[in-house]
Amino acid sequence: MAAAVAAAMIEQAGLSDDVTVESFGTAGYHAGEGIDPRAEAALLRGGWPSGGHRARRLGRDDIVAMDLVLCADRDNLADVRRLAVCESDLGKIALLRSYDPDSFPGDDEVPDPWGSDDAEFDQVLALIEQACRGLVGQLARAPR
Repeated sequence: MAAAVAAAMIEQAGLSDDVTVESFGTAGYHAGEGIDPRAEAALLRGGWPSGGHRARRLGRDDIVAMDLVLCADRDNLADVRRLAVCESDLGKIALLRSYDPDSFPGDDEVPDPWGSDDAEFDQVLALIEQACRGLVGQLARAPR
């Protein structure tokens, strides 16, 4: 959901020529699969596009090639940090909600709604939206 929301907000902000959004997992068991139907339904309820997602596993080369790698939770953050090739890569790995002005330590993760009901997916989407607004605001202010 985060990639869909971030990409749409980046496009709305006119940053698509400068910013590319990609979505990865830290495990490969869903590689090649499309978006979870419950996540897609939440995106559609929220007015966001959802098409085209195919799960991919993050690799070391991906981290090297990226300027910023955002993670949903601390487990993913630890997995991604273990993949980092060099010390400089660690500085570009962060939690997505670090861009949410309302988050605070201990409440700065995006919970995984898998196995939950529609209401939980909608709550997670709201957290993602808030964090992505902060992210896109910061990107819009950055020199290009």
